[in-house]
Amino acid sequence: MTQAAFRPPAPPPRVLPPNARPSPGAYMRYFKIMARNPLEIWTEGHFNKLTHLDSIFGRDYAIIHDPKAIRHFLVTNEKNYRLTNIRRAVFEPVTGQGIFVAEGENWKRTRRALTPVFTPRHVQGFGRAMINKSVEAVDAISSRLDEVVNISDQMTQLTLNILLACLFSGDQKLDAKRFANDLERLFEKAGMPHPFDLMEAPRWMPRVGRGGALRIVADLRRQVASIALARKRLVATGGEAPEDFLTLLLRAGQDTGEPLSEDEVIDNLLTFLAAGHETTARSLAWTFYLLANSPDNLRRAETEIDAATLNINEPAKWGDELLFLTAVIKESMRLYPAAPILSRTAIGKDKLGDLSIDAGTEVVVSTWVLHRHRKLWRDPDNFDPTRFLGDEGKAIDRFAYLPFGAGPRVCIGASFAMQEMVIAMATLLKELRFLPALGEEPQPVMRITLQPSTPIKLRVEAR
Repeated sequence: MTQAAFRPPAPPPRVLPPNARPSPGAYMRYFKIMARNPLEIWTEGHFNKLTHLDSIFGRDYAIIHDPKAIRHFLVTNEKNYRLTNIRRAVFEPVTGQGIFVAEGENWKRTRRALTPVFTPRHVQGFGRAMINKSVEAVDAISSRLDEVVNISDQMTQLTLNILLACLFSGDQKLDAKRFANDLERLFEKAGMPHPFDLMEAPRWMPRVGRGGALRIVADLRRQVASIALARKRLVATGGEAPEDFLTLLLRAGQDTGEPLSEDEVIDNLLTFLAAGHETTARSLAWTFYLLANSPDNLRRAETEIDAATLNINEPAKWGDELLFLTAVIKESMRLYPAAPILSRTAIGKDKLGDLSIDAGTEVVVSTWVLHRHRKLWRDPDNFDPTRFLGDEGKAIDRFAYLPFGAGPRVCIGASFAMQEMVIAMATLLKELRFLPALGEEPQPVMRITLQPSTPIKLRVEAR
């Protein structure tokens, strides 16, 4: 008997938009929704119409979910758009001028320097570290068989272990446990824009509650700087340095005469740690949750993994064998995109779909809405990995599915993240079975990333 499609939890669209007229009461209602869960802002109209022009507190927002308009916005005319002030206000205190917030010539130079770091050869070279850390995760979870396990915590630890191994080759000078705790506290304290950021208040106005986050960032920066500077001295003196991300960053741009400065190396290391670790951990946890609640898809994934060769000496080829598992991961990122919003500010006039854009207009693509849009997907709220297979998968519009963004600012670590998720999922599912835990139904909540309202917990058995 075929199992009914699993419809995972999500906040229902609003029937009417929130009252956003500039009045004290409207400000309070709007900020209350934003503080609770910004996903609740989206209305039925947003999920059924491809373009909207919304006004919030007197500021125009062009909301676009038309793939053709998105292509124009992110690719064809991307030079007409700059990063929003909110994005810089949220991320600059953490990542400095890392690639995620750099703009103009600074961004171009950084991107040129970093692109060779993420070549297929280098990404594939990190596959063995991904396998080793995933095996360690199997051992850790196996000590709690037949119990309810906090999968969110396990995936956070796994992705951090992988990232630290790939960034620093497990440098002993780094206190991994302390580092993990600092990162977790940072995301708790700086997990969403401050109301002053939403109002674009001057930077000099104090953001209450941000002081603790800045102290954590300073401590993280000291830890990373200590390792980076020691490695720089080693490389400069001709010492034997491991071929990890740190060494590659220190060498980046040297062949073109545009090496990264010490601050730029540290900024980008913090960017990779903050962005790469958090987003992948969330995506893995959601994927295990979806499979645990969809027995037919879980069995199909297990069968495919059992039949695959999975040569540990060629981990980059695992994805070629595990087509269904890859589709599962893609479907998970459709339903729960780690980065639930893309936004830019228009520099000059433009036309996006049927909307006329003026300079200063904020243009927003909600990947949360885009990936569940009624005009772009069949059964958009159901978990169905088969939509990414065969002819249906080939027909998906490139700009209707944006888990890693698109255009010149597409996520530079997308191939690294996909390889990591395939290896982690395959390694764990080969040895362990993940099942629903009674009463556990986490709701998606938008912070900097899309995260569960409560940690994802699943029952785990040996296979």
